Amino acid sequence: MFVSNAYAQAAGTTPAAADSMLGRIFGGAMSFPLMMALMFGILYFMVIRPQSQERKKLEKAIDALKKGDRVVTTSGIYATILSIDKDKAVLKIADDVRVEFARSAIAAIVSAEVK
Repeated sequence: MFVSNAYAQAAGTTPAAADSMLGRIFGGAMSFPLMMALMFGILYFMVIRPQSQERKKLEKAIDALKKGDRVVTTSGIYATILSIDKDKAVLKIADDVRVEFARSAIAAIVSAEVK
């Protein structure tokens, strides 16, 4: 292992990482951590941050729900809120059909008027 590195250095060749643009700028040992930080930064701004903002927006909208709002549950059921408290919501799906859902099962707010 060390002998081949010594021969490579003796022959005047450089490692493959040093031949890259980042390798020439930052050196071979610095290019991998820099690339990992760059990849994490891209992942954060493209995936994690927008998803977090969307989740906060939905939580804020769910906190503002009141009786009569039209919602869609995570299972795709359209319903009207009859009552809502800290943990659960009683939803009207059809005439004389009332179902209790967990408050976290509300996926979106459709409109505020009762139909």
